[in-house]
Amino acid sequence: MAVNSRLYLSFALISLLMIETLFLGNSFSLQWHSPKLMYQVSAYLVPVKLALTGLALWWLSGMLLTGWRKYARVVFASVAVMHMALLSLVCASYIFLDFAPQAKQYRLQGNIAVYTADPGAMGRAYHYFSYVCRNDYGFYQLTPISRLNWLGEFEFTEQHGELVITGSAAGTEPIRLAIAQYQCS
Repeated sequence: MAVNSRLYLSFALISLLMIETLFLGNSFSLQWHSPKLMYQVSAYLVPVKLALTGLALWWLSGMLLTGWRKYARVVFASVAVMHMALLSLVCASYIFLDFAPQAKQYRLQGNIAVYTADPGAMGRAYHYFSYVCRNDYGFYQLTPISRLNWLGEFEFTEQHGELVITGSAAGTEPIRLAIAQYQCS
């Protein structure tokens, strides 16, 4: 492969992978099948992104460059090293904590999806309820229904145009949210 094409391919690969990691969310913000599946796909892609960033860095390190390309290589190599460090920490946390620990925070039942954001001792925990609409190809769109404070263990069902959320604690009243206005076209 020619030096110029290898150089530009390395720049593009490092840029694309860094943008995806920092800004695009799970799997290039692709919404297919379910939020839980997309989170798991993004977790499996972390080692692939680490390997591709390493490949781009290896390509950059073996080139003899002059002029502006020499300085651009230093900038992109620095970005690649930082990206690899970040991805290595994520991979290590997946190995030592539990693979894709947030996968347990997604629940899907019928057209209702729940994501539980539990920041631990540093913040408040919330449950985000959303209405899921799918098209013929399996892609989905989430429409937010409500954000509720931490409920502990709970069950939820759709009943007569309402979302009924029942906590497992004794004496708790079920929460009823109207969802009749949420429909898929």
